[in-house]
Amino acid sequence: MLSKKIVIVLIVVVVVLVALGVWLGTKLLSTSQQSPSGPSDYSAVYMATGDIYYGKLYWLPSPHLKNVWFLQRGLNAQNQTQLSLAPLTSAFWGPVDEVYLNPQQIIFWTRLRNDSQVAKAFGNPLLFQQAAQPSVPAATSTFRGPSGPPPGNP
Repeated sequence: MLSKKIVIVLIVVVVVLVALGVWLGTKLLSTSQQSPSGPSDYSAVYMATGDIYYGKLYWLPSPHLKNVWFLQRGLNAQNQTQLSLAPLTSAFWGPVDEVYLNPQQIIFWTRLRNDSQVAKAFGNPLLFQQAAQPSVPAATSTFRGPSGPPPGNP
């Protein structure tokens, strides 16, 4: 006959394994059937500089984003503020698609909902290509410079 201690240990192990199986099953079920208004894998991070970055947020070993996009502000032809998303990799200085954040500069962060426009754009690469394209066409005229010497010079 088994001792009482071995029986108690076996019962505890079985209970822990069943609990782990239930937790894992609900976790897998919830990721396969994501709610439209539930949280997505993407987050928005608002920095002390006023910049907003989007991407997959990781906290270890320090806060960093992967698949990084940032909010670009510009003016359209009517002098109205125009917002667009641009991939970090499209910056002229050629960064990789990961950015480490200074935790003292993070004002707040939030997970994006699956039904947000930004999260939908992350799920559709064609929207990314459209977001990366300038929405105001470049001017076709060229600057020729002054036709004569600068004022004050004979």
